[in-house]
Amino acid sequence: MMEWITTWPVWELTRIFGIAAYLTIFAGLTLGMLYSFPFVKGKRKAQVYRWHTYLTNGGTAVALAHAAILIISTYVSYRWVDLLIPFASKQYPIGNGIGILALYGMLLLLITSDYRNKISRHVWLTIHLLAYPIFVGAAVHGYMVGTSSGNPLAKLMYGGTLLTVVVLFAVRASMRQNSNSNTKLKPVRPSINR
Repeated sequence: MMEWITTWPVWELTRIFGIAAYLTIFAGLTLGMLYSFPFVKGKRKAQVYRWHTYLTNGGTAVALAHAAILIISTYVSYRWVDLLIPFASKQYPIGNGIGILALYGMLLLLITSDYRNKISRHVWLTIHLLAYPIFVGAAVHGYMVGTSSGNPLAKLMYGGTLLTVVVLFAVRASMRQNSNSNTKLKPVRPSINR
């Protein structure tokens, strides 16, 4: 059985899983941001939330497979310590360490989302906002360690996804700021007692 497993194209599989995880998590993050936009209402809002959940859960599962399959790699030898302890890897310790932290961050997001009703909204939201630096960490990991990073399409993918997240974040922040300033500046009509 082990001989058959070691004949798998492990390096190609881990590259495919890494890119698939990154793009799936990007799609989930994007839908999570769009969920709060005012044009997403009713049934569409429920669908956006459902797909946000599917994609972030699926992306995290694929990211776990991306890391775990490296244990059987004959191209570059990884130990469990290299895959579980940030910055312990002999190959690309910084890039791999950032990737491990991003994966742990995704697991934290998923676990706290499962217990969302049991923890305070403030705590959940604070943890959930870590999705942004976690995504940046995943991009940095992919760019630093990914063997396809020199490819112009890979550079376009990382640049385009990061730019999309930054733009959506800025639009969302602007909408919230406008919403908060509109509620503060609303004129109060005096009541007339007769």
